Amino acid sequence: MISLPNPIKKFLGFARFVAQRFLDDRCAQVAASLTFTTLLALVPLITVTVTVFAAFPIFSDLITQLKIFMLSNMVPEVAGKIITVYMEQFSNKAAKLTLLGIAGLTVTALLLMNTIDRTFNFIWRVRKPRALLQRFLTYWTVLTIGPIILGASLSITYYLVRLSLGYVAHIPWIGQAGLKIVPILLMSMAFSLLYFTLPNRFVPLRHALLGGLFAGIFFELMKRVFTLYITSFPTYTLVYGAFATFPIFLLWVYFSWLVILLGAVIAAALSHWRVGTWQKSRLPGWRFEAALSVLHELANAQASGHSVTLAWLRKRINLGLDEIEEILDRLSQANIARRSEKDAWLLSRAPQDISAAEVFRLFVFSVGKPTETQESYQALLGKLDAEQRTALAPSLADLASNTNNPSEP
Repeated sequence: MISLPNPIKKFLGFARFVAQRFLDDRCAQVAASLTFTTLLALVPLITVTVTVFAAFPIFSDLITQLKIFMLSNMVPEVAGKIITVYMEQFSNKAAKLTLLGIAGLTVTALLLMNTIDRTFNFIWRVRKPRALLQRFLTYWTVLTIGPIILGASLSITYYLVRLSLGYVAHIPWIGQAGLKIVPILLMSMAFSLLYFTLPNRFVPLRHALLGGLFAGIFFELMKRVFTLYITSFPTYTLVYGAFATFPIFLLWVYFSWLVILLGAVIAAALSHWRVGTWQKSRLPGWRFEAALSVLHELANAQASGHSVTLAWLRKRINLGLDEIEEILDRLSQANIARRSEKDAWLLSRAPQDISAAEVFRLFVFSVGKPTETQESYQALLGKLDAEQRTALAPSLADLASNTNNPSEP
């Protein structure tokens, strides 16, 4: 039997962890749902983008460059007819839209952004979405600033390529490598922006960039494999004839969403890589021990007169970001901890008023109210509850009394 080096074993183990999360989050079904939503919102989304470009004369030539970029790097040639035909119509009709028409199309585009937002929050295990106004501002920023940034990047890229053609011609491999790498980098930046911006949680920039890079590379590989399949096995063309473009475009949108969601799962799972929680088997009641660790850090911070952020806790507790926030949310529901206006966390009560028994009942076991079906077991449960209260009587302050002095967050 071949023995693999430890780094490869670790990478393969983490890959299995990511694959399991991808399956648990039902990303294949979600991608199908997003494909349908994208079809409804594609025309409004592109129209709003074109309208944004049309509002700035300096970006008038970027519409053509954007179309060239999409046809060359995002869509297979056989499905590119949809973009080729309709993009020109959108650009011609965008200037004729009334204010009411633009508002209607914008609402449809925002509904797509809302679906993507809910999907990303689900992948990142976020239980509390942004306030409605915050969501609107975030979506509007992506719909307006995003196209301008993308267009400016494309303009700079094509300018540099044209400027350097005279020099690159002497070393052809530089020109070929540059033309292949730039689209991947641009797509990676776009994906990274989505992963960093949309989830209603702190996402380390490094995680967003790595997830975006993986998605950009997978997107390029998927594009090549998909194009090879369509050109080598022209089944859809034979069956659908002139209508083959539409099912091919549907498949392309679906596979694109699979890649985007895979990148999101990778970015969300990376917080488990450093602490190694992905390779640990969870014992029953592990959340109780984890909650005590979280409360210990909150108590230390309170003693120093500070609140702590999710990013700060991540560096001191061997848990993933989603696990830390899940524990904090449950502590918040029990009025043990609370979130401040600046997304920092602090204790809601003094440490001496928080007993280990209360935390145990919250995360492990709590004796419920007697019922007819459980009446014969109440004596046993009552004895268990009494012993539990006695054994876990120490407060958070008592547990922390033997530790070192609080550290500055």
